[in-house]
Amino acid sequence: MGLLTARPSSTHFVVEDPCFLDIKENPDWQSQFGNDHSLKLEIGFGMGDFLISMAKREPDSNFIGIDFSQDGIQKLLARIRSFQLKNIRVVFGDVREKLPHLFRAEELDSVYINLPDPWPKKRHFKRRLIKPELIKQIAQKLAPKGRVHLATDSDSYAMEILGYFNAEPSLQDVNEETGIFYERKHLPKTKYEKSFLYAGDKIHYLEYSKFIDREEEPKKEEILVSEEKPLSNDEYLTRKFKTAEANANDACDLKQVADQLAEAGDGQWAKNVYQKAEAKAEDSLDLNWLAYSVALALNDKDWARKIYRKAEEHAESSLDLNWLAYSVFEALEDKEWAKQLFEKAESKNIRELCDLAESVSEILEDKEWQLKIYKKAEENANEYSDFYELADNVFAKLGDGEWASELYHKAEREAEECCDLLGLAECFLEKLGDGEGARRLYKKAEENAEDSVDFGAISESLREILGDEEWAARLSS
Repeated sequence: MGLLTARPSSTHFVVEDPCFLDIKENPDWQSQFGNDHSLKLEIGFGMGDFLISMAKREPDSNFIGIDFSQDGIQKLLARIRSFQLKNIRVVFGDVREKLPHLFRAEELDSVYINLPDPWPKKRHFKRRLIKPELIKQIAQKLAPKGRVHLATDSDSYAMEILGYFNAEPSLQDVNEETGIFYERKHLPKTKYEKSFLYAGDKIHYLEYSKFIDREEEPKKEEILVSEEKPLSNDEYLTRKFKTAEANANDACDLKQVADQLAEAGDGQWAKNVYQKAEAKAEDSLDLNWLAYSVALALNDKDWARKIYRKAEEHAESSLDLNWLAYSVFEALEDKEWAKQLFEKAESKNIRELCDLAESVSEILEDKEWQLKIYKKAEENANEYSDFYELADNVFAKLGDGEWASELYHKAEREAEECCDLLGLAECFLEKLGDGEGARRLYKKAEENAEDSVDFGAISESLREILGDEEWAARLSS
């Protein structure tokens, strides 16, 4: 199940809340927060869990979050009020437009960018957030020795980011050997980040510092190598697990250690670590995955059921409930409980509704309910991405070409950007068999092309998908 991706909007959006700032020029941050504590910025805060965790962890730092998701902003503001946090301010908009005006030079202590959309398709590369222009802006606003912390789940995007940052002369890579870390213990994990880690995927972490003076860096202490007696395999594993448990930073880390212990055959030790993980659990996702492990690794269904109940109480979104229903069915084979959770999971978000429809079909085998969910999604759709997402699902999951065609045509009416029109053209040809419609969309894409990247993408698609060498060659020239 995926998470919603979004794009910047030019819509003006204002919320009447003391923590929301509707500003265009650099504010007096000291007056805004009532102190001169260091300023730390998160770009694209998504669900807001990282900002909330950091603000709780560092009450003597001031945090600013910027995002263009109106729903995400409203949810974050509600959580700020709930926790009565005074050290967060929220800004709506595209950071590439806002950053030059929000902060003075060398005013930021830290910048965080967690799991930006990698836009994996080649024609969408220009939509990627992290580009040299943004990096120059960040470097200008960052105080000497200030830090930039980044995370991505994409191998290719990680290497692209690494190249861009290494080309910025005022920034120094903290990890000089490889440039990429695969663990980050000193910062909290986002819910999205944990969803990858729990699924066994790898996260790439990067960290840069501004103007590190090598002469001022503390000297590394020499490590004395002792001539210890070689450890047996059991002794080595025991030491390894003890070290991992001691270094675990949160419920996610502890659960992974416990899973390894259970797999190694030490059920009692695993149980103890699972209990520690339960005590440290921060959200529904932590509890959901913990319950799943307890049920399968320890075969303790009663304990798992209690943890799942906690997870339901902590669920904050449709995705939380959808994931939970799926897990409850898989681990406990409780179809009725899963059905109740799916009912609670219905929302207005198109991506979430499509995910829900797929789960209802797969777990409950309820085609009638699946169809109703897709109908509800169509009623709530109003943007290009909504209709396109829904059309793809209707075509792939229902095999309903006629309905998909109606939705793709609605998407066409909302499409403005070249890459969107290009994607639709390919769908018209490959899924609907509508060559005439595809050519119409290719022409629209050509009319909306802005640069050589757009023309190159159209040319490549014309050659590979439409088989029109003449048209492709004309655009390439």
